[in-house]
Amino acid sequence: MSRMQTICFQLPESLNDALMAHAMERKLEADALIVESLELYLTGPSKNNRRAHDRYDVNLSAVARPVGDVVGSSILPGTVLDVSAGGVKLQCDYDKDDIDRLVQVGGRVEIIFTVPEKEYPVCFTCEVKHIFHQENSELGCEFVKSTGDSLEVLKELLSSAS
Repeated sequence: MSRMQTICFQLPESLNDALMAHAMERKLEADALIVESLELYLTGPSKNNRRAHDRYDVNLSAVARPVGDVVGSSILPGTVLDVSAGGVKLQCDYDKDDIDRLVQVGGRVEIIFTVPEKEYPVCFTCEVKHIFHQENSELGCEFVKSTGDSLEVLKELLSSAS
């Protein structure tokens, strides 16, 4: 038997107007639209993928270094879990307190990872967009800058994955 929970919150007028317009357009009550949105948010990827680039699951060894740190002072070993033309998801073997001490959302990290069948790793400077605290912390990172031919190698990797 499911329990109902009442949640009260205030919305900015513009958001309330958009919510009401969307609810009318879909012929739903506003509360039903809110419940639907929360369910989609909490249960995984949305049916409407808003991402600019497709993601591809990978399992690539990586290290990251917060930009601005003294070289070698903070090295984050990990694994790239997925990659797109816009960024990567990096799983780090650090708990919440350690990762929060080393990187912040909006901060930059340099990520170096190996690509199968390449003689040398690729290197990207990324902006941390999200930090997911799980058993191992995961960083959602957007590419800002690439080093050498890293971008070309990434394009090859993505074309072979699709």
